Amino acid sequence: MTEPGALPAARRGEAAGSISAAVWQLDLLTGELTWSEGMHRIAGSDPATTTPSMQWWTSLVVPADRARVRAWLLVVREARRGGEEQFDLVGADGVHRRVHAWTEVELDARGEAARLYGSAVDITAAAPLGQRDPLTDLATRPALLAHLERDAREAERQRRRGGTVLALVDVDRFSVLDDALGRTVGDRVLVACADRLRTAAPRGSVVARLDGDVFAVAVSATPVAGGAAGEPAVLAAPPDAGALAEQLGAALRRPLVVPGVPDPLALTASIGLVTTGGDEVGADDVVRRAGLALRRAKRDGGDRAAHHSPALEEAAARRVRTEAMLRSALDAGRMQVLYQPVVDLASGEVVGVEALARVLDPEQGPLSPLVFIEVAEETGLVTRMDEWVLGRASGLAQRWRPPASGAPTAIALPETGAVAVAGPRHDLPTVAVNMSSRTLSRPDLAVLVRGALQTSGSDPARLLVEITEHSLLDQGEHARRTLDGLTDLGVGVGIDDFGTGWSALSYMSALELAFMKVDRAFVSRLGLDTSATAVVQAVIDLAHAHHLTVIAEGIETEQQARMLVEMGCDHGQGYWFGRPTPEADLDAVVSSWHERARAARFGAWAAAPAPVAAPPAALRAAPAPAPAPVAARTPVPSPSAPAAAPASARTLRQRALSLRP
Repeated sequence: MTEPGALPAARRGEAAGSISAAVWQLDLLTGELTWSEGMHRIAGSDPATTTPSMQWWTSLVVPADRARVRAWLLVVREARRGGEEQFDLVGADGVHRRVHAWTEVELDARGEAARLYGSAVDITAAAPLGQRDPLTDLATRPALLAHLERDAREAERQRRRGGTVLALVDVDRFSVLDDALGRTVGDRVLVACADRLRTAAPRGSVVARLDGDVFAVAVSATPVAGGAAGEPAVLAAPPDAGALAEQLGAALRRPLVVPGVPDPLALTASIGLVTTGGDEVGADDVVRRAGLALRRAKRDGGDRAAHHSPALEEAAARRVRTEAMLRSALDAGRMQVLYQPVVDLASGEVVGVEALARVLDPEQGPLSPLVFIEVAEETGLVTRMDEWVLGRASGLAQRWRPPASGAPTAIALPETGAVAVAGPRHDLPTVAVNMSSRTLSRPDLAVLVRGALQTSGSDPARLLVEITEHSLLDQGEHARRTLDGLTDLGVGVGIDDFGTGWSALSYMSALELAFMKVDRAFVSRLGLDTSATAVVQAVIDLAHAHHLTVIAEGIETEQQARMLVEMGCDHGQGYWFGRPTPEADLDAVVSSWHERARAARFGAWAAAPAPVAAPPAALRAAPAPAPAPVAARTPVPSPSAPAAAPASARTLRQRALSLRP
């Protein structure tokens, strides 16, 4: 039997060349563990302050290997035979190491296991196997998790006040930089970011690269004075999370000169912060909470820090419930399409509707998109919703005709002047559907739309597709190809919520667009904010300069509608004309609008002429000239009506097609 504390003969040569070779032994009766100075080197511990134990030793093993190592030691003890293992650990000094260990068992006179002894060798240099991030030489995710778990145990043992601050640092828009400058430059940027974070982090911090362009910095409270005998050390106040975030963010903001790039790069970062407080389930939970805060920082626009809070936990739980509800609703068909009228502001006629998706919750009824659209976008479920709405909207476009308005139209008769007659109706109304950025990215979108039109038998000219200007920017050249495919089908395409970004102006002349919708945020401030009025007027003028029909959404008052008429806006949509409604109630909503328009003398109803006085008796005897043929009569606006060119559905399509070569 091998002498206690000695290395097996076959392995002495391996250990001899390593300064971190170590031996240990464990008395199974007393639980006392003794080990050599080399074990302290492997564990990264201070022999003067560390009392080793098997529990502490195995706690250094990274979570991915810990269960396997504990099972190995148990088998050695119960089976009374030696063995060997390789595993990763993170020492008390925060260094990630690869260890090869051997264990033997010593039996007593009765054949029972009395003592375990063995050896360990640091083989990190010979077989790194991912112990350090190969690109940046920072610690890896397993190293960070092991550090957090060990720190939590030490805090509990010492009854430490405060805790560890963990900062997750995500370089903003790194993927854009990586795509534009190439992988080689992107890697150089990551290495530079790692160096800056390592320098900026407080002494004793653990700096890690978790994934891609996401880094982590963990800072723990440290002892500043020794306590009385038997008492825990006096510890500094918990690290200031806000100050840490500012320090890390400032380090990354400094202009970065990268070989191969002519100009310095300006980087920003989003930072998620969490301070441990003793209620965490484990290291994974700490990282998860920091990740929630990081997501909030990025959602708020980036280049900022966000702290974890219970509200973020609630929002995350709500997101999970919403996703489950969405999937269930799509699978079970608990969906509904509501339609909101779109009105020609010059005539007051309903020229179309917009199809709006709603999810039917068994308890709450129809849910607003504000509840589910963000989750639908993140999960990709929005593409299923868009496809479902497209099928219903195409069917409505084929079969729906709005009820007659009875609106008068003023025409000129040579012998009587302007009189009111039953005026001509607009062309068949359009149905508009919203397409998300994810749906717009589908290479088969034109095929999908063509299939929906063929199934419903609808005229493509009656279908409109609305996309946001942000979608144009996100999709780039792909968006242009997709829109070309839709216009080739005869479908009108327009920009929704225009004015929120202004970045799509350069697309106006390049894309075959039919209409533009002014964002409700500006419309709602008409008459209250002169800057909003100026923005709306500028958007209207810009759209008309590009031969586009302008639709103002979010009109809730008569004052807003009349201001838009004076500004030359073509179409309007909002609660003042009618709320979103199911198809079965759509005709009633349109008829209700007709009654309100008549009472408000809006659009064509404002053109109704005053009664014409009877002519003198001498003139009554004179024969009246033969009336001109009705076909030759042309509408003329009433002096009291706003002078605006009619903007019918046909006009909208003609404008779109006129842009095509």
